[in-house]
Amino acid sequence: MEDLFRDLQHPEPVVARLEPSVFVRMVVSLLLAAAATASPAQRVVPAEVEGRIDGRPARFAASGGDLLLSVAEAERLGIPYRDGKRVDIGGTPLWLVTLGSVTVGGQTRLAAQAGVVPDIAGYVAALRSNPAQALARSRETRAEIAGQPVRGYDLGAGGLLLAPEEADRIGLRYREGRRADVGSATAWVVEAPVKLGKAEAAPLHVVVAEPDAYFRELVAGVAAPPR
Repeated sequence: MEDLFRDLQHPEPVVARLEPSVFVRMVVSLLLAAAATASPAQRVVPAEVEGRIDGRPARFAASGGDLLLSVAEAERLGIPYRDGKRVDIGGTPLWLVTLGSVTVGGQTRLAAQAGVVPDIAGYVAALRSNPAQALARSRETRAEIAGQPVRGYDLGAGGLLLAPEEADRIGLRYREGRRADVGSATAWVVEAPVKLGKAEAAPLHVVVAEPDAYFRELVAGVAAPPR
């Protein structure tokens, strides 16, 4: 699990490693590490920058590969953000969209993924108040285990997390595996052939635990002061 802890503390490498098609992982990760680990004095709302979206002047927040803009700005630009996938963090909605182009600091990206939120400061506050939920949302993925489609959570080097009911659905005999509890969250680890995205299936650790409890304990472990 050390790799996941490093991901929490340094969000940009996580974004770089994700597949461009998985919008939610790219956008929800914005400032997640700061939300979970920073001191109150360090918890600042990202400043909006001047740039261009689809050739038009625009204001938005950008961090690494992540981009956020307000509903008001999206509506001013005529972006049909409500057609995008909606994700909620602590009751705050985030719509995931693809923009034709984004220019900031003289650099232009085509087919840029972005998140549209009612208010950027409110969204960042929701991340800080619900870091475990935000982390879970940022890791949601679809995969295959022994040819069976599953919904799980990408743990990077730690493997794939499945909820017990999902593991039971595909007949995964996880209780025969190794116990690897995280804090008070009960977890089992087994090895199984896992296919993520377009990659070929390969043996991978499959962690079976209640996702909410598991991510809550992970965030608590990262945020705890060193002994």
